[in-house]
Amino acid sequence: MSQWLLPENAEDIFPEKAVAIETKKRLLLDLYLKNGYQLIFPSMLEFSDSLNAYGRDLDLETYKVVDQMTGKMMGISSDLTTQAFRIDSQMGEKGINKLCYAGSVLRANSSSKQPRELLQVGAEYFGNPGLDADMEIQKLLIQSLNALDVKDIVFDINHLDVYNSLKNEVDLLPSEELMLGNAMMLKDKIEIEKILSKKSNNDITKKIISLTDLYGDESILKNLNKLLPDQSVANDVIKSLTRICENLKKMDVEISFDFSDIKGYQYHTGMVYSAYAKKFNSALAQGGRYDNMNKFSADMRPATGFSIDLRFIINNLLT
Repeated sequence: MSQWLLPENAEDIFPEKAVAIETKKRLLLDLYLKNGYQLIFPSMLEFSDSLNAYGRDLDLETYKVVDQMTGKMMGISSDLTTQAFRIDSQMGEKGINKLCYAGSVLRANSSSKQPRELLQVGAEYFGNPGLDADMEIQKLLIQSLNALDVKDIVFDINHLDVYNSLKNEVDLLPSEELMLGNAMMLKDKIEIEKILSKKSNNDITKKIISLTDLYGDESILKNLNKLLPDQSVANDVIKSLTRICENLKKMDVEISFDFSDIKGYQYHTGMVYSAYAKKFNSALAQGGRYDNMNKFSADMRPATGFSIDLRFIINNLLT
């Protein structure tokens, strides 16, 4: 084996691409700073015990190493959003707090087409539960993509209250919840029905299965009133998503919805979204709400934000 051989899905960045990445990184951070976001540099290492609070998905994505000083297991950063939340909680700010970052993260379970190392650039807005915070973050994301010369942006949106309000009508074990979530993402109706077949709630089973067909433009929002058992949840979701649509259209963004697309880390709550564009074979940015990520705290901390993988975007734009 050559001494220069890198692990699979690892890459060196050569001068031309390195200059492009660094230039765009500075451009994005300047954009965030001008909009009132404070720059942070999260640690690359944290004790793996803390990762359990953020859900199984993040734990599986994290490379683990043993700290030779303490003997404890540590994780190498795989997501800067969670670390921004930790930093916010230690800043003593009980009101509005806006943070931004740019740093490398490692993913232990990257797909065969994706590198293990990402350059994650993003912004997080803490302390505001209102829709105006979500719209500010989405506007900043669109401005970021425009600054990177990304064209024809499409936002694919979901609101987790839709799926959760149906799922919570069924008494599921944690293992069943995990299997159901995986089946939903694959739109596997047979597997969904199999998981729910023992729960003797045929009406809810049919409604959960119907989520796999609930995707398209904003015209599908009217179906939520018929689908959800709690009309107050349905009305709140429709109202907020309608307002989001109106705001995104002003910024020339195409919008789609997929209410069975529940991928993402388990700390997310409420509205989540991914940004797509031509020339990119997968999502180039992700964002959404993650209110009260710290479930061990009695005080809810509203939060919303987004992150992009700058290396992925530059790799695609320069090919």
